Amino acid sequence: MKKIKILSFAIGMFLTGSVFGQHVLVNEVDINNEDIQFCELRVTGRLLNPTKVKVYVDYGQKWSMKRQNIMTEDKKVVSFNSSVDALNFMDKNGWDYVEQTVTTSSDGETTYKYLMRRVE
Repeated sequence: MKKIKILSFAIGMFLTGSVFGQHVLVNEVDINNEDIQFCELRVTGRLLNPTKVKVYVDYGQKWSMKRQNIMTEDKKVVSFNSSVDALNFMDKNGWDYVEQTVTTSSDGETTYKYLMRRVE
């Protein structure tokens, strides 16, 4: 009986982790529930904190004055340490890396753009 309880608990934890791991909220929109296959991560360094980066998401949404931040379900902006941190987050949430481009503005700010594709 004890083995059945432990097995049931383990299966429940696996299923719960899978369900809650599949959320990428961009300004309260779960893009994993949208009818899209691609999104783009735009990653730039922060001026006042060079150990963190700003990550914005373009999934083809209408233009808005609001930054397109990745958020938690309680509406807090997710903080990333680096581009790789953001890519790992997306990978864990069902998105594959496709390609990268780099642009530098006239003021010297570098932006890395990562094309991501939803895993089927």
